[in-house]
Amino acid sequence: MKTLHLIPLLLLSACASNRTPTVLDMPRPVPGMTLPSEGIESVRYSENLKAYNIGRYVDPNNALAMHERHVIYRVETTAKWNLHPNAPATVALGPAVQIIDPARKDGPTTPEVIAEVNRQKAATQMVIDQGKRLNDTLTQISSALDASKQVADQNRQLKSELDLTKQRLDLLEAEIRNQQQANPAPRGTPETTNQNW
Repeated sequence: MKTLHLIPLLLLSACASNRTPTVLDMPRPVPGMTLPSEGIESVRYSENLKAYNIGRYVDPNNALAMHERHVIYRVETTAKWNLHPNAPATVALGPAVQIIDPARKDGPTTPEVIAEVNRQKAATQMVIDQGKRLNDTLTQISSALDASKQVADQNRQLKSELDLTKQRLDLLEAEIRNQQQANPAPRGTPETTNQNW
């Protein structure tokens, strides 16, 4: 009977092997990890502190107390998250994830977008050409306006000279009449015969 009990033990010992089980080296997940100091600014901005040197002053809440000169430290800006895409950020022990900066990525290029861009380029070129023609026309108009101003100035000068000449002529004619009335010429003189012609 004892041998019967030994048979299963012998069978079981024959199945057993001396191999050690292989253990896979898997990295352990880390629940919290501190970021290196150079990578902190890409995730969160730190707070800004400023120091102010204050001289003696009377306490505004208590007129019987005076504060001596000292330094006051003030938090100018508190810490806040960096929402601007700087360097690519990676998640520790996870899939590699990068923030896509839309300013550095080309937009979708479909035939409709390309056609619209070409239409906008043509329209912009047409506006630039029209602007150049308008500038040329304005330059011609301004030069013509300057020339017409010069002609108008010359006309005013000629008119004033003509008026002055008429006045002098009228004065001379008046003097000649006065002299003729004062000294009437006898008949038959050459002056009277020239006037009849």
